[in-house]
Amino acid sequence: MASLKEIKTRIASVQSTRKITSAMKMVASSKLHHAQNAIESMLPYAAMLEHILKAFLVSTPDTDTPFDEQRPVKRVALLVFSSNSSLCGGFNANVIKLMQHTIDEYHAQGLTDKDIVIYPVGRKVYEAANKRGYTCVYPYPLLADKPNFEECRSIAMELSQKWLKGEFDKVEIIYHHFKSAGSQILQRKNFSQLTLRKKSMPTLRAIFHQISQRRLHRNISRGKDSLEHRSLIMRLLFL
Repeated sequence: MASLKEIKTRIASVQSTRKITSAMKMVASSKLHHAQNAIESMLPYAAMLEHILKAFLVSTPDTDTPFDEQRPVKRVALLVFSSNSSLCGGFNANVIKLMQHTIDEYHAQGLTDKDIVIYPVGRKVYEAANKRGYTCVYPYPLLADKPNFEECRSIAMELSQKWLKGEFDKVEIIYHHFKSAGSQILQRKNFSQLTLRKKSMPTLRAIFHQISQRRLHRNISRGKDSLEHRSLIMRLLFL
């Protein structure tokens, strides 16, 4: 049986560990909050840029772009995003499952494993694709932990150029779309071709309203709300 001194030492050790883990939790929570604010601020601007591009192409039918070309699908590239580590619930498992389902669909269309190339962003999806014997390019492990513009641009340019040269007939992205800290929506999107549909496109005013509301909410939460800021947003909304 442990002595009283040993029990007190063990209690002090547990309390010390608890303080350390509590500090780590606070740091992680702060990082998550900053990342969440950055994502929520970025999404409306991404939607606005996509809308402006599509609206321009729809309103100017004489504009020629190769990215609305429809081809018979003979070779496919899949850009798949996962994490580098485990302990994140079904995050990686769901991505890998959708990747496999997409590959099975192409197999049913007559494509073979040699006709499908995986661009894995994250170690987990790379390991899964490599284990199944699929063709993989460099797995981009650093991009999964620390996204940066240059590497993202490099991947986008490489896939775009290969599509333009006819090395790929279709490029798809499989990823989790951020909704909230506890909810991400699994997405599968066409990367190589633009879908120009007037009815499905939100209006510029609707997107601008969403951006303005987010900015106003963020400024209020930071104590930077002002009458001038509110009046500016109201004037812009009625332009």
